[in-house]
Amino acid sequence: MGERMTVMKSEGHKLPDLDDYAKLAEQFVPGRQAIFVIVEASLLELLPAGPARILVVGAGGGEELLRLGRNNAEWSFVGVDTNETMVDLARRRLADTPVGARSELHAKTIDRLDDKDFDAATCILTAHFVPDDGSKLAFLKDIHARMKPGAPLAIVDGVGVAGEERTELLRRIWIRHAIRNGVAEEHAVSNGENFKKVAVVSEEREEELLTNAGFERLTPMFRGLAIKGWLAFA
Repeated sequence: MGERMTVMKSEGHKLPDLDDYAKLAEQFVPGRQAIFVIVEASLLELLPAGPARILVVGAGGGEELLRLGRNNAEWSFVGVDTNETMVDLARRRLADTPVGARSELHAKTIDRLDDKDFDAATCILTAHFVPDDGSKLAFLKDIHARMKPGAPLAIVDGVGVAGEERTELLRRIWIRHAIRNGVAEEHAVSNGENFKKVAVVSEEREEELLTNAGFERLTPMFRGLAIKGWLAFA
């Protein structure tokens, strides 16, 4: 929900130090730890036992790969992120870890990734940076094209329409949530304002885009204020 609300994966942001990254994310994103737990549980339920190749879209920072790979030694990962600084941060976090040995990271857009036939994919707090001018649909189609038929996608996104009463209420609660978690009020308010600058769409539009991209059996699996997650199947 906004570049600052997701610890600012977008270009032009001064990234936090490595040691502060996870703490800052936890302060801002409601239920962030639950997101990773639910996504891991979903993949454990849906993937057969044994090796699996997982595409991670928006892998900058590396925490998603670490959390999913730590206890699943037969999973390997290919991560993409357009922000080279974030990819460098991910490489630093993965260095000298068992997960790092099973991971590839690329600073590129998903349409430039040659790998295909992934057993699963994740896209956590990333798609809402892509504008809904045809680019968001193309982005989702590019993910779909790299997955095996029937493979699960776990997608978690900011949702809402800036200016609508319900969306604005959730945005204000987001700010109070961050303040209660130790974020300075000025920083939290500035963060909340970024909702209006990011390409979030309504829940209904997100589901329409996923369906038009070829995904089926959309299944809601997470909600935290204006962040919603689905399972969708290629």
